[in-house]
Amino acid sequence: MKKTAQIFFISILLMLLYSSFCFSQSGSENKLIVILVSRLDLDDIDKMPFVKNLAKNGAIGLMNTRGYGHNNEFSSCATIGSGARTDGTYYTSKFVELNTDSYEIYNRRTGFTNKGKHIINIDIAKLININKSNNYIPYIGALGSSLSKKNIKSVVLGNSDTDDKQIRLGALIGMDEYGLVDDGKIDEKVVVKDSNYPFGLKTNYEYIYTKFSEFIKTHDFMIIELGDISRLENYKSNVTQEMYEVHRNRIISDIDIFIKKIYNLIDLSNTQILILSPFPSTKSSDVGKKLTPVILVDNYNNQRILTSSTTKRKGIIGNIDIAPYIAEYFNASLKHFTGKPFNTVSVSDNFSFVLNLSNETAFLYKNRIKILYAFAIFEIIISILTFFAIQFSSKLKSKHFEYIEYLLLGTMSIPFSLLILPLFTVNNLFISFFLVIVISIVISSTLVILKRKTLDSIIILSGITSIGLIIDLFNNSKLMKLSFLGYDPIIGARYYGIGNEYMGILIGASLVFIMSLLDRFKINKMLPVIFLMFILYVIGYPKLGANVGGSITAVISAVFVILRLFKKRLKLRDFSLIFLSVLILLFIISLTDLYIVDDKTHLANALTQIRNEGFKVIYSIIFRKICMNIKLLEITIWSKVLLTTILFLSILFYRPFGVAKKVLEKYNNLAKGLLGVLIACVVGFIVNDSGVVAAATAIIFLGITLMYLIVDEIKSS
Repeated sequence: MKKTAQIFFISILLMLLYSSFCFSQSGSENKLIVILVSRLDLDDIDKMPFVKNLAKNGAIGLMNTRGYGHNNEFSSCATIGSGARTDGTYYTSKFVELNTDSYEIYNRRTGFTNKGKHIINIDIAKLININKSNNYIPYIGALGSSLSKKNIKSVVLGNSDTDDKQIRLGALIGMDEYGLVDDGKIDEKVVVKDSNYPFGLKTNYEYIYTKFSEFIKTHDFMIIELGDISRLENYKSNVTQEMYEVHRNRIISDIDIFIKKIYNLIDLSNTQILILSPFPSTKSSDVGKKLTPVILVDNYNNQRILTSSTTKRKGIIGNIDIAPYIAEYFNASLKHFTGKPFNTVSVSDNFSFVLNLSNETAFLYKNRIKILYAFAIFEIIISILTFFAIQFSSKLKSKHFEYIEYLLLGTMSIPFSLLILPLFTVNNLFISFFLVIVISIVISSTLVILKRKTLDSIIILSGITSIGLIIDLFNNSKLMKLSFLGYDPIIGARYYGIGNEYMGILIGASLVFIMSLLDRFKINKMLPVIFLMFILYVIGYPKLGANVGGSITAVISAVFVILRLFKKRLKLRDFSLIFLSVLILLFIISLTDLYIVDDKTHLANALTQIRNEGFKVIYSIIFRKICMNIKLLEITIWSKVLLTTILFLSILFYRPFGVAKKVLEKYNNLAKGLLGVLIACVVGFIVNDSGVVAAATAIIFLGITLMYLIVDEIKSS
């Protein structure tokens, strides 16, 4: 009996010791595996039976791969690991397994110790240094640091090495702030020589699988880098197109089989797999398919797509959302991330949904600049034509001015035409051009037919434009998201709400519409007040326009117009009221964004970042906006539109002498609205990071409206 008791006691003691040992090895019962396959495309997954089945029974989405500075897979992977846009290059990402030589180099360059970790980036100092001027202020290695503080053990396996370069992307994601990863195998053992593969190298799937089987027992977060596709992309210039396809098909078949083996080894009750491609292939990039696939495999066996608070778009997430998701999964800190954890939404056929989304975004990305460039050039040409027609009006006949009125109305109708173009579900550039022209001709012809008085055409056109935009905002911006004048998820400057292009259009059209209405029908002056406050709400409310810069632009221009509506002259205290209105607006939006709405917008994220990082974030935001506007002034066609319109309007106030003044006196209230648009252009230019675009689109309704009225006045006289 006594012997039995001793055996029982020893057994209990051994169990406790084993439990304690396991706890010291791993900080979580949950496990997450990232399978990193750079340059993997959606079309590849369509040829991978097992992975496609995982996607169709799990969650799939597209990921924006933008980093900061260099546009490459190093930058994207560094961004994934930081949860904020980060710059990175081959020369900042030299990861090696720990040995005496590598440790000496690492310690000499950084002064850091390896802290018991076995994978080190000996170029971490370079990575930190090239991001010192990064306006997004990334916390390098935020994911690894966050997990380390929760005692989550990380491991990285595999590489994308070529015959003369060491490319270790997985470690960029898993490293901490010191450039360290707990453990892993990334040296030459993870590849084998095979003459049938690019560079004569092939991923050593058997070795990686064996090591994975060992590490999964003691580690929580695992990154498996499968580099054969990346090697193929780097080898592409050496092979024919036919052999490229042969290699690619063989490689994706290998990957499909390997992922199946990994899947069969794990327990989905406490483990998730995240399959992601941090950067697109050259082939996909060339056709505009720059959003890369992400697949979440968990124990929820139903079809879903990925989305996040960063994008607020079904099927699209940012690469900055990956780290927050992983950290949240392990209950680790989200402090240093600017991205947000992604989540899933159920759909009936998720793979088809994402395929269609990929095609839509690619078409938009490839053709957006062409359409907008053509629109801007056309507007400049019409402005030049109208300007000279006005200057030499004595030599023209009345019918010539009628033609010019057609052209002016047609130009002003293009923003509305571009807004409703997605209703036709066109995926051909020529047909898109054709439809925009036809819609604009139909609108301008209808306006001429309906016109009874001079302002009728202006009222109807500005009215349908502003009301159309308002309706779309209440419909989750479905048209703007697909409009060439909307925003592009591949560029990634904005994913939801109202972009600066249509923000400028909405403010310009709204001011012209409501103030023209006041001149035409002598309506109650409180109607413009109510309408302009409503426009302000639509632009600023986080669940609608969610455009803070647009809100500031709208409140300053709206309050100015309202004050001018009731006062002949403004005094200093009136300008103080405008400034106070801006402060009140920002307070209300901040309060709403932080404490009322669930999905936070850019403002809430910025406020959170300021709280975490300090006031240097404010400086960074201001500096980024200034740099962006300077850059856009140099490269965008919109700056030419803005400058051309300003030049012509300045001259028209003096030549022909007295005509512009007569028109503005005749339409006194509209003149106040046009002055409000001018103020909106100035403010919009200053407070928005693409302010030149907002100013250029807003000035469309100022310039063309004034030219139209001058032409009509000359024609009548």
